[in-house]
Amino acid sequence: MVSLAVAVLGAAAVAGRLLLGTESAGSAALPAGYTRVHDTASGFSVAIPKDWQAGSGDTGYGTVYRPNGGSDRSAALQVFRVTDETATACDYLRSSAESLSQTPGYRDISRNPVAGGGCEQVYAYDDPDSSEPPAHGIARLTVVADGTRWVLLAYGPDTDVPLVRKRLTTAVGSFRTE
Repeated sequence: MVSLAVAVLGAAAVAGRLLLGTESAGSAALPAGYTRVHDTASGFSVAIPKDWQAGSGDTGYGTVYRPNGGSDRSAALQVFRVTDETATACDYLRSSAESLSQTPGYRDISRNPVAGGGCEQVYAYDDPDSSEPPAHGIARLTVVADGTRWVLLAYGPDTDVPLVRKRLTTAVGSFRTE
């Protein structure tokens, strides 16, 4: 199983496959400073901070949105479809983080079921490839109306946990399959 660590630390979707939405902060339920993007190749839309965009490259682990033209690795929002339909949501997140859990400074904070058959995992870790402070990650496996399962993962500095939570909450609340 490929770990969330590889997915988080890797680059993301092929540039050009995304269409920036026209929904603004004043429309339906998007907080100020967010915009909706449509990933037509993967079949979803999600709200991201206005100054973020998809990273370059394709690792096969979904789409990763980052600030500052996709090159700033201090924070990200990752979205990918779960293809393993056999594991429970919490077991999937646990096994996906196994490789990351071997990283020095990894701390598994919580992993709990959420409404609708999903699960949320919260953790912190030191990124050995970065001079940034330790990272705080929140992964949410969610089941959408058509029964497909998706992981939305937000991470950022461990010193700004409320902002990481807001990014994930906004993404989960705005996430739609198309």
